Amino acid sequence: MIRRGVFLLVLVQLIIVDPFQGFAQEVVTLEEAYRSAMAESEQIGISRENLMQAEREIDRAKSFLYPSINTEASYLRRSEAKQGPFGVLLPESQKQFNLTIEQPLYTGGRASAAYRSAKLGVRGGKLDLSLTTENILFDVARAYYEALKAQRNVEIEENEVKRLEAHLRDAEKRFRVGEAIKTVVLRAEAELADARARLIRARNDQETTKDQLALFARIEGPFNLADPPSLTLSEQSEAEWVKTAHERRSDLALQSTNVKISEEQISIAKGTFFPSLSLQGRYNWIDQDPETSFLTTNDRSAILSLSFPIFEGRLRVAELAQARSRHRQQLLQKAFLSDQISVEVRRSLLNLNALTSQLDVLRAQVAFARENFSLISRQFAVGLATNIDVLDANATLISAERQLTNTTYDREVAILQVERAVGVFLDLMPPKAGRGDEGSSGPTDNP
Repeated sequence: MIRRGVFLLVLVQLIIVDPFQGFAQEVVTLEEAYRSAMAESEQIGISRENLMQAEREIDRAKSFLYPSINTEASYLRRSEAKQGPFGVLLPESQKQFNLTIEQPLYTGGRASAAYRSAKLGVRGGKLDLSLTTENILFDVARAYYEALKAQRNVEIEENEVKRLEAHLRDAEKRFRVGEAIKTVVLRAEAELADARARLIRARNDQETTKDQLALFARIEGPFNLADPPSLTLSEQSEAEWVKTAHERRSDLALQSTNVKISEEQISIAKGTFFPSLSLQGRYNWIDQDPETSFLTTNDRSAILSLSFPIFEGRLRVAELAQARSRHRQQLLQKAFLSDQISVEVRRSLLNLNALTSQLDVLRAQVAFARENFSLISRQFAVGLATNIDVLDANATLISAERQLTNTTYDREVAILQVERAVGVFLDLMPPKAGRGDEGSSGPTDNP
């Protein structure tokens, strides 16, 4: 009974001190962050709605190719019939039913061009969804690695505090036996206080980066992070990467689609210079009481209609000029984007190569700095090294550890940046993490 009471008391104290330390926090992996962002992101939802609207635009364009059927029914009632010299002029009651069927036969190519443009719009909607998904997931990945970097920096600062606490204990021992002066202890206390202040700032940075990740990935509640598997990139030449980017980039494929849409808009504008031809069939049924003298109860007719605007204030000329200008504009934007992609691929590869070349050097520096600090700390404990030697060794160690941590995680982000620059970022996502139900993982060819 006493043991149970002690256990409950300890549990209550843990919850009061920190409600999140008493229980293990949920560990969110990078893949889980991807899935959460895919399911909850408003921007991805907006792109999905744009795609749905584009699909409905196809139905709208089809409607102009099919016949239209209209019906009309009416009932008329008067107080009395109107008589004339030749019989009934206006009946007392009249029932009427009209049926009209109209089929456009020729529109100058406008209807078919609008249909082709709508189909291209659906492709553009899928590419836009792919591009939006790619941007969101890349932001999630970058925020995740920034949070991991901050988490590792907290561990580095905690280790520094432990080292300086041990150094302070050694300094106090030497001071008590008369082997060191008071200033050595005071300097050790000052360095320890500064390290504790840096630890507080590092923990604040960790919470800030986790909040940013929670915003991008729509993660709720306290959580911890886990290091994902190290990323690798296949060996290819810069020219091959640039070629892949021109084939796989969603934004370039989207711009190519916009060029084709602008071509269809030119066809639509040209179609206004041609006549429109339509066929209309009508059926009219009338029942009167009393019947008028010249009543036709059933009437059937067919009308072939040809329409051609002769003058409209040069409206068609202006619309055609605008369509051609938009087409030239889309071509220029595509050419600029193509050049921009080449530069982006080269820049991302150079950044990755620079970070990769630094890693081995930094690992060696950290190993040397750790061994150096351990040796000097032991020497200080027996009076063979000074306080300045210990503090310099600690500063060298923590600087090397920070650089190694930052470079390690920056290199992972740099690999993702290369994948994004060449258009294969979504293809390398885990299953069900980087693709929506629409299957818009990026283009395989550049239209």
